[in-house]
Amino acid sequence: MGMRLAVLAVLVACTAVGRGQAAGAQESQSAPMQAGLRQLAATAQSLQHDLPSFTCTETGLSQVIKKKKVKAQTRFAGELRVQRGQDGRLHERLDVTEVNGKPYRGGRFEPPFMVEGGFDQTLDYFLPERQVCFRFTAGSGRIDFDSPSGKIGRPLCAEAGEPRGFALLDEAGNVTHVERQVPTELARQYHIVDFSSVDFVSTELDGKMYPLSAKVVAEVAKDGESLHFEAAYTGCHLFKATSTILPDVTPVPESETPQHP
Repeated sequence: MGMRLAVLAVLVACTAVGRGQAAGAQESQSAPMQAGLRQLAATAQSLQHDLPSFTCTETGLSQVIKKKKVKAQTRFAGELRVQRGQDGRLHERLDVTEVNGKPYRGGRFEPPFMVEGGFDQTLDYFLPERQVCFRFTAGSGRIDFDSPSGKIGRPLCAEAGEPRGFALLDEAGNVTHVERQVPTELARQYHIVDFSSVDFVSTELDGKMYPLSAKVVAEVAKDGESLHFEAAYTGCHLFKATSTILPDVTPVPESETPQHP
């Protein structure tokens, strides 16, 4: 509210100026936020529909924590293949090469907690059809979001689990980091993690730049314990299948769309 002044004429003049400044401030905040949301929506759609198949080196840590003490943990590394299948979605396959610092040659690999979908689904909250589910506020290089109070009668909104979080953007409007939290009871209901954070790195694949996940952290509360997962992804490059033509063998043409094994 404006400051109260003794002289009515001054009050009227100051009120008019104050309203003009407030309107200008609102417009200046709204325009960057709307531009940021449009860019996030376009990026989310690109990750969901255009991101080609690729492969990365994944280095991960999976833990069970109780009362701030690590009760169990597994460190692992391997080659992650992310391939787009006939259903149009990306499917992940991790070929483990190392477990707890030792070469892995097959056999039992049962870490306490594993997370996938950290590439094409990381910005789903910003898809155009989902933006109606949330309330957005903007700051310098940051867009926060939360779920309005009360239940929203839209299936997509309900399945989101009433999250709250934020996205960080660089000067060009490219996303660099996203965090979000979901109430535990809703996370269980919709089979999503309670907390996740993603750091992005701009990566060229097939001549186009994509914000690929460079680090993912996820946590779930379960039975008085905390399940913790983190993974780093490096060396990501376009996945290309190769074939060898043997004598007297009819070659099978490669599919343009790699299939999930």
